Amino acid sequence: MSTNAPVKTIIATLFFVVGVFAEQPCDVLKRVVVTGASVTSGFGLTTPPIKGDLGAYPINMQHIMEGVITSEHEEVAFFGDLLFFKNSRKNAIAYIKQIKAHKPSLIVGIDFLFWFGHGTPPEAENISAYRMDTLNFAIGLLDELNVPMVIGNLPNVRDAVGRMLSTSQVPTEKTLQKLNARIHAWGDAHDNVTIIDVNGLWEKVMHDEEIVLHNHTWPAGSQAMFLQQDMLHTTFEGTVAASMLVSEALGVACFETDPIIIKKKAAASARADAKTKK
Repeated sequence: MSTNAPVKTIIATLFFVVGVFAEQPCDVLKRVVVTGASVTSGFGLTTPPIKGDLGAYPINMQHIMEGVITSEHEEVAFFGDLLFFKNSRKNAIAYIKQIKAHKPSLIVGIDFLFWFGHGTPPEAENISAYRMDTLNFAIGLLDELNVPMVIGNLPNVRDAVGRMLSTSQVPTEKTLQKLNARIHAWGDAHDNVTIIDVNGLWEKVMHDEEIVLHNHTWPAGSQAMFLQQDMLHTTFEGTVAASMLVSEALGVACFETDPIIIKKKAAASARADAKTKK
């Protein structure tokens, strides 16, 4: 599934955004915030066992970004919730307020917009218009944050219908195209915003195609490595790939690009985090 934005426009935007961030030092990574819904929150993810510690500790995008960033930085902050969808507007307002107070150098929200394009609309509504209004509400909140941010567009998750989602919760193909076009147009209009193509990555996964991020290649037929059985949430490997999509778009040199190393560092961060909170 692609957005209805012209391919040339998307490519041009990508080069523009990469150029903007490439001119910035790694200071953009000094005070990173991750925010979003269940993928950001690590739905179903736990650390793999290691010698001397078999505990399966919760792991999320906060820990994975710790595994990605190689330059000196403060601990990555996390503002998200597995149950984001239960009250997406209220939750988003709260997170934006917390993010403002935190004063980050960079915001990463790969699925922050997800439940503003998905979800069950009220009855007797123009559903397409309702979804667009809801998306514009979320975009308006992000507009309050005048700092660099990396935001994901919306994937086509229709294969999750009957597993984790109902038909009414998923936008039609036509509506999804309109929503993603709106997201890209917003990103084009703001120098501080990078839109990453979660939709495009998701389509490659769903079609079991080869995926290349940085210098790492996952061969065709790797879908089970990326997606949980609910066909909605990413695995540990899939969330690491999403973090690499973020780092590739930013275009600065202060990132680990080997997914094996990222996973080891992220798991160590999650174990340390869990033991600190005991």
